[in-house]
Amino acid sequence: MENAANYSQPVESGRRVVVKPDNRVEIQDFPVRHPGKGEVMVKTVSTLISAGTELGSQELSRTHDLSPGYSNAGRIVALGEEVEGFQIGNPVLSLGSHASYVTVSAAPQSLAKIPQDVSFDEASFGVLGSVSMHGVRKAKIELGEFVAISGMGLVGQLALQLVSQTGSEALIAIDLCDMRLQVAQDCGATHILNPKSCDVKSEVNEITRGRGLDVTIEASGYPQALLSAFDLARIGGRIMVLGSIWHRKVEVDFMPFHEKELTLVGCHQPKCPTAETIYFPWTQQYNRNQILRMISDGRVNVRRLITHKLPYTEAAEAYRLLRDEKDKSLGVVLSWE
Repeated sequence: MENAANYSQPVESGRRVVVKPDNRVEIQDFPVRHPGKGEVMVKTVSTLISAGTELGSQELSRTHDLSPGYSNAGRIVALGEEVEGFQIGNPVLSLGSHASYVTVSAAPQSLAKIPQDVSFDEASFGVLGSVSMHGVRKAKIELGEFVAISGMGLVGQLALQLVSQTGSEALIAIDLCDMRLQVAQDCGATHILNPKSCDVKSEVNEITRGRGLDVTIEASGYPQALLSAFDLARIGGRIMVLGSIWHRKVEVDFMPFHEKELTLVGCHQPKCPTAETIYFPWTQQYNRNQILRMISDGRVNVRRLITHKLPYTEAAEAYRLLRDEKDKSLGVVLSWE
């Protein structure tokens, strides 16, 4: 066990999800890497599929295998040298992939202890929760503002629950799937709009009394939604690009953007600082721990977002559900025990 200070038991091999270049999903054996200095090994209990990132990355042509996932909840089984603040047996959330064992950094932005009353399934939402929190923070929502969130996938749903606690005058959820809109309504949306069944602009004008939207958080990942966001915004409105676009392209007429003096802000969580300053104390690690606290005390309800829990051996079916049955699937957790 070279470079390892402490092990609960020897671990030499594990199993992981691998996505081939043709997007076939396989479960492969792999040799587990022992933790080095500043690292820990985690035995996985639950992982959450980040549909936007994981399906989006599969849209891109490639010649190499992918080992997807970055929302891993499990127990520490080995400590590398110079790891402080963690012990074998600690339940932790990490950026580890979909694998039975992961060796990850013990840096604060990469590893967080799971509160005692938070389950592993719930804790697996902590990373996406911090993604949403970063976007909501950058939106700087004021009391009484009219806010819409476009795209009710997990990132949009989590952002909605966070915005619901900011004192917005109205919180509008927009999506093409009625099931996801119902979840949003259950979790704090004051209005739900499906563009397939209503005139969104007319509805927004009525809700905002002709003012238009102060803030739109675009979480669908489809750039066409930005065109609608420009149209729905008030003069001086703010549009937050929270969902990853994944190189999808759309032709944009920026004249309405210019005439309304809109602000367009990219919200890419990996750019969130890891070092606190007096000007911006909201680090990645702060946000991740804050989300776990909010799950613990009930301010964020992630159980309502789980639609499927499947054994890791059914990862291919999990991706199929998220790709082909969006009207039935939302939060899909893989079980490793």
